[in-house]
Amino acid sequence: MNDFGAIDALLAAAHEESPLPDAAERRRLREGLALSRAQVAGALGVSTSTLAGWEAGRDPSGQTRERYAYFLDGAHTKLHPTQDPEPEAEPDVLVPDTSAIGDGPGNAEDAEEGEDVDVLAVAEPCVLCGEPARHRVAGYVQHLDPAE
Repeated sequence: MNDFGAIDALLAAAHEESPLPDAAERRRLREGLALSRAQVAGALGVSTSTLAGWEAGRDPSGQTRERYAYFLDGAHTKLHPTQDPEPEAEPDVLVPDTSAIGDGPGNAEDAEEGEDVDVLAVAEPCVLCGEPARHRVAGYVQHLDPAE
């Protein structure tokens, strides 16, 4: 019998790079907030020429990419607020998942013993596929429901 637990753990821990909008949109977002390249570059800890390169199509990597994606996401949210505000909800509110235990494959019972499995009140992107998922296992959002 093969043990795939180590492979599953490795895949669950693998981090996907944050998505970035196209280069033209990156510049539009910065300019839409009336921010200079120097201001944004300073906040990100990079040079203005590096930021100019990103706005011309090059992509950052690692932690810098994470910070830049966070900035761009925040800029987009600020410039394009939702039309119908949803009721206030705490996105990090976790509810223990007791309903899935014993319901078949791909549920909380399959999680490694000792791992924390929580049901999210608000779906977050799955670490494996990026689609909305409602479970967090050992700190990583993922699908546990086979229907997802």
